[in-house]
Amino acid sequence: MNPAHPKAPLWLALAALGLAAAPVGAGEPLGTDLYAGYSYARLDDLSRHGASAAVSFHAIGPLAGFVDVGAHWGSQEGTSRSDLTLMAGPGVRFGSRGGTVFFVRALAGLVRDRSSIGVLDVDISESHSSFGVLAGGGVDVRVAKSLALRAQADYQWTDSDALVKKSGYRLGAGVVYRLGTAP
Repeated sequence: MNPAHPKAPLWLALAALGLAAAPVGAGEPLGTDLYAGYSYARLDDLSRHGASAAVSFHAIGPLAGFVDVGAHWGSQEGTSRSDLTLMAGPGVRFGSRGGTVFFVRALAGLVRDRSSIGVLDVDISESHSSFGVLAGGGVDVRVAKSLALRAQADYQWTDSDALVKKSGYRLGAGVVYRLGTAP
């Protein structure tokens, strides 16, 4: 990556999100899933609560494409910390679109960390963007024709800088809206 263009990974991630959303707009008959829910992340002994949203779409056979966006926030010793992740990549889905669907995925993309501290009504903050990987899976249990409940678990690794690597896990639960669901 060229250091003269620090926002290049952000533009690349946004372009990937746009390409992944194209099947949603086309009303893909083989199934596109939209997910939104609560997310809990524990990275290097720091707990963070947040939310995540994702879109997954059919590719070929059981292969699928995934795009995931997550935001988490928390504090440690008076320092507020937050992170934003934007990841995309391949996965595999098993099961029946009209029933329970299991999935595994391996995503890569942008992680934006922010730390801030307030001193006498002044907010001092520092942000850092880096490469990250998210790998895991989950299960979608159908509750209505186009709705399912999701539980998922992922391992997250972030290359914060040359000396620090952060890793941990992320758990999530939420609602899936299935487009193109079989009757």
